[in-house]
Amino acid sequence: MRTNAQEAVLSAYIASIGKRTPRDAAQDGAELCRLATSLNRLNEIACNSGLTEIACNSGLTERQERRKQNLQTRIKAALERAGLVLNHFNSDPRGYAVYLDLPDGSYNSFGGRECGYGIGR
Repeated sequence: MRTNAQEAVLSAYIASIGKRTPRDAAQDGAELCRLATSLNRLNEIACNSGLTEIACNSGLTERQERRKQNLQTRIKAALERAGLVLNHFNSDPRGYAVYLDLPDGSYNSFGGRECGYGIGR
């Protein structure tokens, strides 16, 4: 899904929760998509620089590992501020980097409702 569409969907859900104004919801949606895309890029780097395809987390430098932890912390904070719930982080670059539990249970992946709504591709 294109980033603009993901931003629009997230903004609508954030605004529907009622904790944020529509403008703040749009900014939150854009920030979440940007952070998730950055996290997905680090997942790609980890897999491309690893020696085996199985060990996708072995290819990051110390600095990149800190960056990944920082991104995950910032994503959690943005989700809390927006009133959304984190389902899980995904380290496989072939899928979305971040999965959320949306209020109505919508999902956009093959994992169904249990997997959640993915962003960051």
